[in-house]
Amino acid sequence: MYFLNSQMLYLMPVAAILAGLLVFVNWRRRQALHRAFGQWDLLSQTSQPLPGSRYFARAALAALTAALLLFALARPIVPNGDKTIAEGTFDVLAVVDVSRSMAALDYEGKVPPTAVAKQLIEPEHLLTNQGRPIPQKGKAGIDNDAGTRLEMVRHMLLDSVIKQLDGNQLGVVSYAGSAFPQAFLTRDAAALKWVVDRGLTISSAPGEGSGMAKALELALAMFDADSPADHERLLVLFSDGGNDDKPEQLAAFASEAKKRGIKVVVVAMGNVMPSKIPVSKLASDDDAAIALKDNGKRWLETDGQIEKSGMNASLLQNLANQAGGKFIHLENASDLNLLDQVGKTSMARVPGSVELFPWALGGALVCLVLTFAATNQWRRRKQS
Repeated sequence: MYFLNSQMLYLMPVAAILAGLLVFVNWRRRQALHRAFGQWDLLSQTSQPLPGSRYFARAALAALTAALLLFALARPIVPNGDKTIAEGTFDVLAVVDVSRSMAALDYEGKVPPTAVAKQLIEPEHLLTNQGRPIPQKGKAGIDNDAGTRLEMVRHMLLDSVIKQLDGNQLGVVSYAGSAFPQAFLTRDAAALKWVVDRGLTISSAPGEGSGMAKALELALAMFDADSPADHERLLVLFSDGGNDDKPEQLAAFASEAKKRGIKVVVVAMGNVMPSKIPVSKLASDDDAAIALKDNGKRWLETDGQIEKSGMNASLLQNLANQAGGKFIHLENASDLNLLDQVGKTSMARVPGSVELFPWALGGALVCLVLTFAATNQWRRRKQS
């Protein structure tokens, strides 16, 4: 064990002694008050003071509370071997649906604001006659509240997947009506974060609809181009189940993935119950969204009817079964741990550490409660 703020340890005995003294001074002050303003002959008929052991216990608990607080401030650390992917042995392609349905707010309160796409600043001279900024491809809406299906995907990629793949290759394929190679397989984590942060937005892939099979076929081609034969390969599909391609195309992909030994994880995004799609989360160059915004509409509509999107679990479950892979219905970011999908031959242990200050703070809180429980008030005398 070692400490990040070891100088705090020198203050531990001082803090403990002071806490005990404060309890002692408080006890003596109460005794003085009883002698000055109380009548012992009357009080002793019905009450008696608690034994000295209770006062000693209270002083000891107060001292222990102060010591534990200083111990927590010293930031104790214990070494711990963290399991991680061995460098240069693993290749992952994330295939992400960026169609309109991925803007449904199914993860409100579960995604940090940092998952919202970075905003581009419009120069003042780029205005139309109506005073509206000229739309730019792939730019997100102005609503900064996080919680869409795509924002949950962005959150997982930025906060966990890229970190877990440190030293290995990760690529991203996005798709709507057609597929787009958002990022080819690379070990450059900084470049990947930049692409995901700014490029992975609603409708950042061409076309309308959901061409799932096209995206999966592109992912296979990207593995062929940049993934060495001796590397372990994992394809992670993030989708709500929307698909405009034929079932035979998905079956053909599943068969090819099994043939090549590619692990497939299908992550189902969203809820089965249909959700409305806010126009503020759609791309700023989406003509339908622009028209609805101009008319004061909040939700995506077609012919005056609000569109709703639900997760198609059966299609995604069937795809995972056909590919011999795993199906995960994502409700929280913690539901997907990439390390669980990695073979033992690609795992390694690296030096790590665990901070113990939460345990010290918890112990201090327990001692503080017990300190107040060890009251120094008088107790009622038993009547004969």
